[in-house]
Amino acid sequence: MREVLLHQSLHGYSEGHRLLETSIKLPEDVARLMLRMSDLSGSSVFPGFEEYLTGYPLLPLNFYVFAKTWYAPEMPRPGCVWTHSLVIDFKDIDQIASLGQLTKLFVRPKTSKTPSGFANGSTSYGSPVSFDSSNSDASASLSPPTGSVDFKELCNALYVANRKNLLVPGQSTAQVEDAVLKIWSQQWPALRVNFTFCTGALSARGFAGKPFDLQCAPPQLIREIITAALAKQSQTMSLLTQDKTISHETWVEEAAADAELPRGGQFRKLLWSVADGAHLEDFQTFASLIVQFLPGNPVRLRNVIALIAERFPEKSSAAALKKSFFGKDRSNLFNFQFDEWEILSELSTAPDYGAFDPETLNLRARAKLLCSDSQEDAKQLISNLFRETINPLGQEVLAGLLESITPEIARRITAQQPHFLPALFRAKPELGTSVELWRAAGDHARELFESLSSANDPTEEQITAISEAIVSSGADTLVKRALEKWGKPAVFGVLNHVASSGAELSERVAGALTFHSQFVMQWVCADVDRPLVSKVVCAHIVAPYSYQIKDFGNEVWLRTYEDLRKQEDYKEVNYLSALLLALGLQNASPLPVKVIALCFEHIHQLAWDDKIPDDNWIILDPIVPHLAWLNDWDKCERLRRGLADAFINFKWSPELLHECVRNDELLDLVLQSAKRVDGAVDYFRYAH
Repeated sequence: MREVLLHQSLHGYSEGHRLLETSIKLPEDVARLMLRMSDLSGSSVFPGFEEYLTGYPLLPLNFYVFAKTWYAPEMPRPGCVWTHSLVIDFKDIDQIASLGQLTKLFVRPKTSKTPSGFANGSTSYGSPVSFDSSNSDASASLSPPTGSVDFKELCNALYVANRKNLLVPGQSTAQVEDAVLKIWSQQWPALRVNFTFCTGALSARGFAGKPFDLQCAPPQLIREIITAALAKQSQTMSLLTQDKTISHETWVEEAAADAELPRGGQFRKLLWSVADGAHLEDFQTFASLIVQFLPGNPVRLRNVIALIAERFPEKSSAAALKKSFFGKDRSNLFNFQFDEWEILSELSTAPDYGAFDPETLNLRARAKLLCSDSQEDAKQLISNLFRETINPLGQEVLAGLLESITPEIARRITAQQPHFLPALFRAKPELGTSVELWRAAGDHARELFESLSSANDPTEEQITAISEAIVSSGADTLVKRALEKWGKPAVFGVLNHVASSGAELSERVAGALTFHSQFVMQWVCADVDRPLVSKVVCAHIVAPYSYQIKDFGNEVWLRTYEDLRKQEDYKEVNYLSALLLALGLQNASPLPVKVIALCFEHIHQLAWDDKIPDDNWIILDPIVPHLAWLNDWDKCERLRRGLADAFINFKWSPELLHECVRNDELLDLVLQSAKRVDGAVDYFRYAH
């Protein structure tokens, strides 16, 4: 509670009923309304109704008026009254713990005007009055007199029976005042600002074209008031008939007990924390719900969801209540202690999901946050959602979970329930980038791959990472399927594994890559600083198919060759020599003759010594000419003829033959072999 400033006005007789003093200037139409409301409520004063209270809103200005009227017999004209009005700003309406507190601020003016204005003691109506609810006596009123209206009867009539325009017969205003003050005080702000009442109606009182919500009148005037209301405002009024034998609903009993407390108790706190309706009939709806959550009452989450959905089936209704129960920052006033994952789980499977707005409850963001705040709870929630049929709320929750689910959470889930893993992969392909999950899949690895294959198109980056994870996990049987399914990004993923791990590929994986030599070359050429081991692995994949990769040139392999020489890895040097020679004989750029000069004599010597490995010869076999079947074994002859053939096919200058073969004896052998190549005799006539 905080201190609030209340404006005030005094109306009374001065050559007619008029505004005598005020602390606030109001628009003319509003001022006329207050003038009318401040006049005597009937044609004449009735015993027991010499003073009464009135409450009504000034809706255009967002003010609420609480007024007290006194009969002024001291005035020369009969029927004169004084009315002291307190004007409450709507924004301060929740600071009034009890309307009874404000009754102590009412001051009946003296008969005549003093030099300082109409006043009683030091009170002036021309200045605002300061009011601090926290320091004020919160008792609603003095003990009600005998015959007073029972609060429960009034509560039942207004909220349960839904009596519109309630008319309460009474012998005096005092008999109804206490109950009315308690009714208003218990109402939450949205109800308070719309509630109209008068504890002393001496005629049919109305506001905004309809009778007051509640008015008390002498029994002798009841018939007249009802008839006048129907005639003047075309509105039927309801008469309160008290019956002490009626058994009230539980919440009415709770409300009555709460109303006896000066500032209300737990019932009122709960009510105010969730209620947001602006109609009297909303009171029963909210009140009957919250009594179930008073301390000591057992609560089942599923039942609560069903109950709230039944009472408030529209998404937009009771938003504050729904957030208090099911929002991230739930009210701690309720006997409602459930974990975040439990609430998200129950909402996700509730049949009455249409009563809840996923955006208002922020379900997706909360599910994402759960993954970071509590992996164990996230695991439990995902497990529940995969076991159940989820509703649209559940789809939002699951989407949020999958946006932030980590491989660690997925691993925890599948450690106990491995059958969930394919569904997780299908929903979130990024999980396929986890080596641990592929290893955990075991015999289900193929099923996981199929779930990824049927998922929405993953990005190339995801495919690359997934393929790298597959080969890293040792699931070699799936690599070929990945390469066939995804092509280039899958090739890049497999080779990224080689580059990062330095490991060699199994024969199965290397064999699968041979069908994608173009993509292998794209990967090799994309980064000149690829690790040497990865370039050697790629060389072994593509070398037997040099005729497919010759357009990529020989630069990358020249650098690889030089690096291997520096490391004195002569086995791989010989392999790269065979590849470079094969590319050179196919005129691969740049400077193929220089590449041949680098490798030809060395390879020829290995063949001469019968020391060229089969793996190396496989590279050259498709490139150099074949001989008659009896002589096809002669690798040296085939190499020499292949060299002569390349000169003729690519029209290299014959003089360059000396650069390719510097050994004279070998040069003679080359020229001899060239005689058996079409066109070579004339081409090399002057080469010796």
